[in-house]
Amino acid sequence: MKFFEVMHLRAQMQTMLQTQQKQVNIMVGDMFSKRMPDATAEQRKQFESLMSDMMNDLFKDYPIDDLLRDMVPVYQNHLSEADLAAIVAFYSSPVGKKVLQEMPAMTAEAMRISYARMQPKMEEALKKMESRVDAMANAEKKTSGTDSKPADPKK
Repeated sequence: MKFFEVMHLRAQMQTMLQTQQKQVNIMVGDMFSKRMPDATAEQRKQFESLMSDMMNDLFKDYPIDDLLRDMVPVYQNHLSEADLAAIVAFYSSPVGKKVLQEMPAMTAEAMRISYARMQPKMEEALKKMESRVDAMANAEKKTSGTDSKPADPKK
C-alpha cells in the first residue's frame, strides 16, 4: 500500500479515467460527424447531451479503491518486498517525484499520439465490421425469404 501511495496510483487512475473519457468523447464525436455530416445544431446538442450522460454514468462510480485492492496480489506475484522497497525509495527521491509529476502529462501526450495513429485503423475496422454485418443480414434475408421482391402482377 505504501507503494501505491508513493506512486500516487489513485490520482493516476483518476487522471487516466478523465483522459480516457476525453478520448472516447473525441472518437465518438468524430464518428457522429462522419455519419451525420449535415446534422442540425439541435441534433448535435442532443448527441452531446446523450454522450455526456453516458460518460458520466460510465465513469462516475468507477471503483478505484476496489481496483487498488484487487491489484495488491498482482504486484505481490511480480515484485518482492525488496523490489517494492527500492521502487518506493526511487519514487521518494527528487527524480522519482519528478517522474511521477510529469507522468500524467506524458501519458496524455502518448495517448493523443496513439489515438491519432489508431483512429484511421479503427474507422477501417468499423467499416469492415459494418460491411460484414450487412452481408450477414443480407444472407439471412435471402435464406429466410424476407428479401424477396414483390411478385410482378403481369406474370
